[in-house]
Amino acid sequence: MNTLKKILSVVVPLAFLITACDPNEELYETLDNMQKPYNEGIEYTMVEADYTRFGGFIQQYLAFSDTFPAMDYVPDVLKVRFVTLRQESSALVTYNHFLLHPLWWDAGFGYELTEADYNYMQTPAGYFTPENPPQNNIPFWLQKEYPDAQVGDQKIIIYNYLSEGETIQNLSTYEFDGENWILIDTIEDIPYVGYELTDEDYDNFGGSVARFGNFSESFPPDTHIPVLLKNLFAFALEGAEQVVKYKYHNGSQVVDLIDKYEFDGTLWLKIPYTEERTEQYIFGELGWAFDPTVTFQMSWNDYMYLAEIDPIPHETFNDFGYYYGSSAFYRNFDIRLIGRRLNKDPDGNYRDPELGEIYENEGSEAAMDEMLRRIAEEGIIKLLQQKFPDATPQVGGIDVHYIVRFETFADNWVRNYPETEYICTAAGNPPQFELIRGPQ
Repeated sequence: MNTLKKILSVVVPLAFLITACDPNEELYETLDNMQKPYNEGIEYTMVEADYTRFGGFIQQYLAFSDTFPAMDYVPDVLKVRFVTLRQESSALVTYNHFLLHPLWWDAGFGYELTEADYNYMQTPAGYFTPENPPQNNIPFWLQKEYPDAQVGDQKIIIYNYLSEGETIQNLSTYEFDGENWILIDTIEDIPYVGYELTDEDYDNFGGSVARFGNFSESFPPDTHIPVLLKNLFAFALEGAEQVVKYKYHNGSQVVDLIDKYEFDGTLWLKIPYTEERTEQYIFGELGWAFDPTVTFQMSWNDYMYLAEIDPIPHETFNDFGYYYGSSAFYRNFDIRLIGRRLNKDPDGNYRDPELGEIYENEGSEAAMDEMLRRIAEEGIIKLLQQKFPDATPQVGGIDVHYIVRFETFADNWVRNYPETEYICTAAGNPPQFELIRGPQ
C-alpha cells in the first residue's frame, strides 16, 4: 500500500467519526498541506482578451499607460491565466504600453544648416562649440540669406553643437529687429529633426486637401503622407525614420499633429503610439506582484565593451584587456595567473604591474581576490552604467536589483559561473550602482 493509501485508510474513518457535516473537509486540507506548491518560470505575451477584461482606456487602446500602469493589472491576468502556479513562480510578461507623450512630439522643425552653411560661417567641422558659439555666427549668415527681412520676421535654425564631447542638435529662434537678428530662444538636444508640410505640399495633393490646406477624417493623412515621403526621400534606406508635422481638422478646429514614419524598404509606415515592454512578476505570499529585478547572462557585446575600456589593453588583440581580464572571443573573464594575467612585456615588466606586485608580495590567492574584486566592484558596474543609462533606484516604489551572471576561466582549465547582485543607488549620468552580493 502506498503512502497516499495509508493516509486515506487512517484519516477517512477518523474524520467520519468526528463530524457528519463534511467528512472530507479536513482530509482535503491535510492533503493540500502535504503537497509542495507548484512553481515555474514562464514567459507570457498578453492578448486582446487580457486587455478587454479591464474596460475603459485599456480596453479601447489594448494597452497600459503611465496613468494605468501594467503593474496594477498584470497580476490579475496571471492569476486567471495560470491558476496552478504558486509561490516562487516567476513570469516575464510582454505587453503594450501606450505612449502618452512619445519622444517624437519633441522634434524640432525649422531650417537645418547644411555643410555649405557651416563652411560659409568658417565652421568646417560641421558643429559649433562653446569657444565658437552659434550666436556669434548665425546672425551674420541670416543677414546674407534674408536681405529683405522685415521687422518682426522670425527664423528657426537647427544646428549641430559639441557639448562635453557629444554632438547634439539644438534649435534656436531668431527675430529681426530692423537691423540685426536677435536670439530669442534655444531648445537644446532635440531628439528628431522633423519635416513640416508646406503650402505647396497641400496644393500638390489637390482636391479638398489643397482647398483647405489640411487633412481631415474624410481625407486622412495616413493615405497621403506616405506618398509625400516617398517623393521627398526617394533614396531612403530600409529603417529610415521621419517625423512629420501637419495640419488636421478634427471636426471643430484645425490643429497641428505630429507623427513618426518608418521606411520598410518599400513603404513609409506610421509608427503606432504603443510600444512593447517586458516586465518580470513573481508569486509571493500575497500572490502575483511586479518585480523590477533585472537578470542577465553576460554576452559577447558585454565582454567586448569591458575589453574596449580596459585600462591595460592587450598589445595585439582588441578583444581582451589585462586589468579586467574580459575576453570577448571566449565570452568569459580570463583569470589565469600563470597562463595570461601575469604576462610580461619584452623588457620583463608585468603588463599589469599592480597585479604583479600583489602576486609577488602576497601570493596567488591575494592576486585571485584582486582579479575578482576588479570584475565585481569595477568592471561590471561600468557595464551596468553603459547598459542601463536610465536606471533608477526604484520602480513603482520597489528597489531595483541587477543580477549579473558570467563565466571565469582559471588555471588548469577550471571554469566557474559566478553571479553578482547590485542595486541602483542613484539615477544620473551615469547612474550609480552598489555591489550587495557576490561573486558567488
